[in-house]
Amino acid sequence: MARFNSRSTAEEVSEGIDLAGRYAIVTGANTGLGLETARVLSRRGCHVTMACRDLDKANRARDQILAGGEGSPAAERLDVMHLDLAWLESVRSFAGEYLATDRPLHLLINNGGVMLPDRRETRDGFEAHLGINHLGHFLLTNLLLERLRASAPARVVVLSSDAMFMSGLTAELADLNWETRKYSGWRAYGSSKLMNLLFSNELNRRESGAGVVSNALHPGIVGTELARDQPWYMFLIGLVTWPISKNIPRGAATTVYLATAPEFAERGGLYYSNCAPARIPKLAPDRETQARLWQLSEELVGLGVTT
Repeated sequence: MARFNSRSTAEEVSEGIDLAGRYAIVTGANTGLGLETARVLSRRGCHVTMACRDLDKANRARDQILAGGEGSPAAERLDVMHLDLAWLESVRSFAGEYLATDRPLHLLINNGGVMLPDRRETRDGFEAHLGINHLGHFLLTNLLLERLRASAPARVVVLSSDAMFMSGLTAELADLNWETRKYSGWRAYGSSKLMNLLFSNELNRRESGAGVVSNALHPGIVGTELARDQPWYMFLIGLVTWPISKNIPRGAATTVYLATAPEFAERGGLYYSNCAPARIPKLAPDRETQARLWQLSEELVGLGVTT
């Protein structure tokens, strides 16, 4: 019988785990799954940096965690820093500020993201799903890699989604920015989630020997602010999927499980859902595609480019 399942909560999967002395960054931590992840990690003794675009919302979320009653973390274990994943300069600024603190980094939770019905662009001119869900986190992780290595054993947890099965990506990775194809919000979102998994797998292949493991997950169908930009008829779909949907504590369980369970200290390159291994698209384990996406992403964000 499985140890945990779709009904397990983030608190249940981390019960008895002591994270004192550990440091984490959680992106998009002001609401939904990110907020619950930050709350539970800090409750287990971890020092958590809530990396958020809206500092007012983030500080209110921090206050909410601190006011949670018995078991709430001490104020010094929870701080807020500005991070706008839709602007690469902001990602660089955040990484620089964090590195300047000289704090270690044991957990990087790449949680933030968007799901949009129409084509929008980031400040850098990337299609929003590509720019925020993949490239923002790709750059952030790479800028923090040296700190993760120095803090090893360390883990990166990437929120992907089974929406990747809607992706139209091929091994050629053509037109990632949706400049020649007819745009589909669903397929663009699915493609970004497949890129999340490809990135996680390649990151683990490159870094596990240095003590940094990476795993990805599908949180399930969860009622969060992720769908706030969707059209009205998505409410009807929500009614249909309600019987299999999760609340936020259950939705955050697999994230916290991969971030804290001892069995993942050295195990990476995995994709989990409901705290158990999950199926993946045929393209996901292809090493050539993983490496091609990594190289292309480096070029798009300007890693290794000097001016």
